[in-house]
Amino acid sequence: MKKKLAMLMILAISLSFAACSGKGPSNTSSAETQNNNIKQEAVENKEEAAAPENDNSYFSFLDDGTTISGLTEEGNRQKSLVIPEQTQSLMGLVISDSAAEEVSFAADHDVALESAFANAEKVKKVTLPAELTMIPYMAFGSCTGLESIEIPAGVTKIDEYAFDYCTNLKKVTFAGTKCEVIGEYAFELCGLEKIALPEGLKTIDDQAFFDCDSLSSVTLPSTIESIGAHAFNGKSLSEAHFAADTKDVKIDPTAFGVRTSDMTVYIAEGSWMDQNRDKWNVGFGTIAYE
Repeated sequence: MKKKLAMLMILAISLSFAACSGKGPSNTSSAETQNNNIKQEAVENKEEAAAPENDNSYFSFLDDGTTISGLTEEGNRQKSLVIPEQTQSLMGLVISDSAAEEVSFAADHDVALESAFANAEKVKKVTLPAELTMIPYMAFGSCTGLESIEIPAGVTKIDEYAFDYCTNLKKVTFAGTKCEVIGEYAFELCGLEKIALPEGLKTIDDQAFFDCDSLSSVTLPSTIESIGAHAFNGKSLSEAHFAADTKDVKIDPTAFGVRTSDMTVYIAEGSWMDQNRDKWNVGFGTIAYE
């Protein structure tokens, strides 16, 4: 009897340990899962708190929801701005009074810039949308802080005064070959030192690079057809390079201002320009082959 009783007690104790053993891992797993969830939630809350305010809150839109009419008080304080994706056009001077030093676009579609960046003296860098088709009148006029700009591949025209008085603009590059016209005074008084103009360009209008006194060298494409009066007349201009396939180009007698007789013009030996010097030579000091 005692023996049976002892066996029953041993069995009961074993069952009790088994039950405890079965519950142990489950409780531990549940606690770990709960702790992980709490940690994850804390990380998400921290990331959300650290995330910048939605860029849309920096801009005021007209009722159409696609035209930026200005910046909010908070937007004016931002040093970096991203133009929202839904933007189709910007009204004039919207960036002018802001603290922005860098501006880019959330989408690559075409946008009507108007004179959005005119008088924006603090802006140093602007990344334009890839599908932009035109840089309009005074778009960057007197944007004196601008240091460089890439003209997107889709741009077909740089209009009058587009970069007028961008005194610190030292570098302009072209991403494509669709730009056919550079308008009057487009780059007047810019800080350019050298410029290579793109294939596809046909017309450089009067005074396009007027008084760019740091500009020493210009490279012209084979597609150029006309260079207008005083297009280039800076104090430092010393050389112009014409592509080997250039032909039938018309150069105004004053295109290079008072620098003409001091300049060296580089052409290809045996080219149209080589064989027809009397049609385009307006008194250049030296004509050389390259």
